[in-house]
Amino acid sequence: MPRARFWTTALAALVLAPGLAPAQEKADPPRAEPVDAGASVYQKVVRSSAWVLSDRGGGRLATGSGTLIDKGRRLVLTNYHVVGEVKTATVFFPVFEGKKPVSDRKYYLDRKGKLGIPGEVIEIDKQADLVLIRLDRVPEGVPDLALAAESPDPGQAVHSIGNPGKSGALWVYTPGKVRQVYSKKWKAKLDERTTVSFDAKVIETDSPTNPGDSGGPLVNDRGELVGVTQGGALDAQAISIFVDLSEVKRLVNRRAVQALRSDARTSADVKDPPKPAREKPLESKDDGKFFGEEAWKKVAPAAEKLLKQKNIDFVVETMMAPKGDAEKLKAMTGTEREKFFKELAEERTKELKLNGILILVSKAPATLYVYDPHPADFPDGFASKLKSALIASFREKKFDEGLQKAIDMTLEAKGLGEKK
Repeated sequence: MPRARFWTTALAALVLAPGLAPAQEKADPPRAEPVDAGASVYQKVVRSSAWVLSDRGGGRLATGSGTLIDKGRRLVLTNYHVVGEVKTATVFFPVFEGKKPVSDRKYYLDRKGKLGIPGEVIEIDKQADLVLIRLDRVPEGVPDLALAAESPDPGQAVHSIGNPGKSGALWVYTPGKVRQVYSKKWKAKLDERTTVSFDAKVIETDSPTNPGDSGGPLVNDRGELVGVTQGGALDAQAISIFVDLSEVKRLVNRRAVQALRSDARTSADVKDPPKPAREKPLESKDDGKFFGEEAWKKVAPAAEKLLKQKNIDFVVETMMAPKGDAEKLKAMTGTEREKFFKELAEERTKELKLNGILILVSKAPATLYVYDPHPADFPDGFASKLKSALIASFREKKFDEGLQKAIDMTLEAKGLGEKK
């Protein structure tokens, strides 16, 4: 028998013979444990997550969640319905024992004086249920969370972190999938006595949310913010909604927010609101004699409040007719007249160096124009809504009521409305 065939036959016999163990092969190197995407995202995002406490007075304490989105400006993002009309809040960030955050609420409340950071509500978008809180300081080691480049798509994995009241624990993680992204109108409870309405672009997911989660971060697999937990919709059934990234960007891109100085300090005495562009508010004029004396007296205080606290102008100018253009305007079409007043508003804005709202009212021909040179300073579509409210009052000859409504709407849009 040839040698080659002998060894082949012998090897086959060894492999096939009953009772004989197969030859030992070289052991594979140990495999690395698979990385859990959820755990990885959690570790990245939880350090920027916050627990927000809002004292409503009368022993009522509202709690929610938030996210540090700008460390330099010390800005925490949360829901409007978490803080309501209260102008201050106390914010906690997680304390770590090793790699895990301490989740016991009592631990933080017992150390409120040390761990609780005071903050001021500086910017509000009631329509989108969003606010920005400016902290007195940011603890060392707390990073801010980056905003994603774009909104998520249906089917995309998302992750949220919040502080649900019924859980008893803080920094609770919830995974989910995006069902759809769309515009929605909904209502939520501000407190036991007050229900508020919202209108914004939202993300619908299959992940559960609970009271206390509101205001917390919704992120993608890269740990980038794509939304804010809303979690308070009264009409939601087996779904959860989150305020979309686009609404967040609209809020943070407002001029008043961008004007805040960015710094890396953590001292508790740092407070530097933007310096107003002028010492006194711009003067309004009622040359068209539309308003009563008492109603007109309210314009100047409102303008001063907006300027000092938000660096925003509020100017009302009425006229019998634009100088030298009465007959010309009468012959114009509606579209031509709109264009004329737009150009007039732009010209007055340039002359006044106005940053805010300009309301122009003409008696002959009867025309109303509301101009906002920087729409990002206000909720989406604010100028149009303000104009509609004024027209509705003016048509009923309720000019004073319309003026008051314009003042109230502008103050409320900047978070300066009076408590009701």
